[in-house]
Order: sequence, then C-alpha cells, then structure tokens
Amino acid sequence: MSEIRIDELRKVYEVPSGNEVAVEGSTLTVPDGDFLTLLGPSGCGKSTTLRCIAGLESPTEGTVSYDEDDVTPLPAQERDISMVFQEIALYPHMRCIENIAYPLKVRGVPEDERHERAREVARILEVEELVEKHPAELSGGQRQRIAIARAIVREPRAFLMDEPMTGLDEKLKVRMRKELKRVVEETEQTVVYVTHNQEEAMMLSDWIAVMSDGVIEQYGTPDEVYNEPNNRFVAGFVGMPEMNVWRGETDGSTVSVAIGEQAVSLDLREAAGDAERKEKTSIDERSSDEVEVGFRPQAIGLVPEGEGDFDADLSLIEPMGEDSLCYLDSPVGEIRVVEDAATRFSDGDTVGVALDRHEGYVFDDVSGSTIARTGPSAAATTDDAATERRGSTSD
Repeated sequence: MSEIRIDELRKVYEVPSGNEVAVEGSTLTVPDGDFLTLLGPSGCGKSTTLRCIAGLESPTEGTVSYDEDDVTPLPAQERDISMVFQEIALYPHMRCIENIAYPLKVRGVPEDERHERAREVARILEVEELVEKHPAELSGGQRQRIAIARAIVREPRAFLMDEPMTGLDEKLKVRMRKELKRVVEETEQTVVYVTHNQEEAMMLSDWIAVMSDGVIEQYGTPDEVYNEPNNRFVAGFVGMPEMNVWRGETDGSTVSVAIGEQAVSLDLREAAGDAERKEKTSIDERSSDEVEVGFRPQAIGLVPEGEGDFDADLSLIEPMGEDSLCYLDSPVGEIRVVEDAATRFSDGDTVGVALDRHEGYVFDDVSGSTIARTGPSAAATTDDAATERRGSTSD
C-alpha cells in the first residue's frame, strides 16, 4: 500500500482544432490505505486523471508520486499497481483460479504458491466455488469479482478502478459495493476509484474529489462535499434529488427570495469551507447584491395552504419506498420536495412550502461559489422553525 499524490497535474491533448485541456492543475493526496473516488459527469477529466496516476497517460505538466517516489516517468508496468476497468478482461481459455493467479505467474511465483494465494483472495471475495470454472460459465457480477480478485492478488502499491460497476444491474451494483467496501477494509488497500455515480462515491469513499471540466471543484470527505459544498456545481451534483435553486438578493446579513408577489427573507450565517475559497468569496466584499439560494429537497416540508413560507401547487407524487418525491408548480418554477410516503396531500392540492431555515445555501451568482448559509430568522422562531412545522404534519 502507498500514499498517492498528484501535484499540479495537467493533461492537454492536441486536436485538429487546437489544444484540448482534459485536466487542469489538479493537486491532491490519498493517504495510505484510504479510498478516494474521482466523481463527476462524463468528460470531466476523472478517467484521464486515473490514467495519469496509473502511467497509462503521461501528464503534460505536474507529477505523480507513490509515497516519496516520483513515478511520473515510469510506465504502468513499473509502477506496481493493479487496475480494473469497465470492460472485464478475463482470459476465456483459463479457469478462474488461473485468471486470478496470472499476475503471480508473470512474476515467476511457483504454481503451488500462486494458487494458494489465489484461493485465499477468492475466499476474501467469497468466490471460492467459482475458481474451477471458466469465465463463460459466470454471470457479469461473478466475472467482475474474479477481475477484482486478480487485481489484488499480488498486493500492489495501489488499486485503481475505472467505472467497474458499469453494465451491472442495480441490485447487483448494491451487492458489489458492499463486497468491495468489505474487501478494501480487510486488505487495507489504497484505492483510487472513478465513477459518475454519487451513491457509489458516498458509500465507498474516505475521500471524494468532485471534478468538472478538468478541475477538482472540491476535495473532502463524503460528509464535507454533501453538507458543505464549495460551490453550486458540487451542491447540485452531489445529492439526490437535485437541489432547488432560486434567484435572490442579499444585503450581507439577510437574503430575500421573491416567490411571485411574496418575498421570503432568510438570515445568513458564515459558510464552512476552505480558507482560500472564503477569502475569495466573502459576502461583504461582493459588488453585486444578486445571489442564488439553494435548498435540498430533504430540507423542505409540506404543510397546509397558508401555513408555510409560501404556497405552491402539488403536481405529482412519485413513491420512493419510505419516502415520496413531490413535484410542485410555483412562480419560481418546479420545486422538488422529499416527503414521508404517508403524506396527507394529493396531486392537485395547493400546499404550504416550509423551508428548514438552517439548511439553505447561498451562492455567488457569477462564480457559483458558496458565500453563506442560511440561519434561523425571527420568522422561523415565531413559527417554531421549519423543522418543527414539518414534524407537525405527521400528527
């Protein structure tokens, strides 16, 4: 296992129309034995970053280090890492035991020793009953577990995975995530994992790097990127359903959101986050009073008409098991609200919309940076706060 570090990593491709920047000045450290996910939409640079870490791509600028070793000039085969890709590349003519043990065979490990090690890894991954079969006899999930076993059998310095769950059905993905998390914890392996799936990132990771257009927008723990997003992109990309965002105006101590002819006023408090971002985005130093205000669907509740911060029309209720996703039509567009499945409201009702005033985010309308959080206002205190009003709906 190794600590992995990239410093000012930049990757530029030459294309007929000019230069295409895939990764722009990325810097981060993955502590020894930790699990990092590179998370972002397609084309954001996450796979290119992984390939530079692996040695499959050479960075245009910057360095890649394992522990204190600068491995930037080394090809992939000299970096002592293992990779698992979307495509499951097992040798079809070999039994699974031979597929798992193949990296040890290449290194000259005697057959008895490599098969013993392969069976031990198969036990960890709970695929012992599959080792005498050929890949064609296995399901997609079973083949993926054999591929993971082959990757970890030789105890590499790092384990790199590029969208390994792609192509698996949802039920199998859930099982594979649980198994992968267990195996990584048991082997204490350093992992860099690429995905666009935030559920995978939140469940598996010690650290998440959220990427957009080749830039790491935020690097932190799953809790940090969800609860204290650096900017509107991170806030919108991490969290399901997507955050509701409205236009607003601020005087530095409060923010006002116009909902039709009604204005909702919210007190402000300092946003947590890194010092560099806060220095650049101080709400007191902004030249404009225009902002964007965001509330997650989980931070909004439905109450009877006239009893919330404003009213809206309930257009659709989408069951999600214990919860329901409610879609509202309002003067500021569609609003998404997560309610208890036992909600007493129905499609077509006019309802009150109650905001949890502790849970709003305020973004700079130009840069998108998070500049403040909302706090409890006098109105919320008078009304026993939005969270208490939400609780009263289940009485």
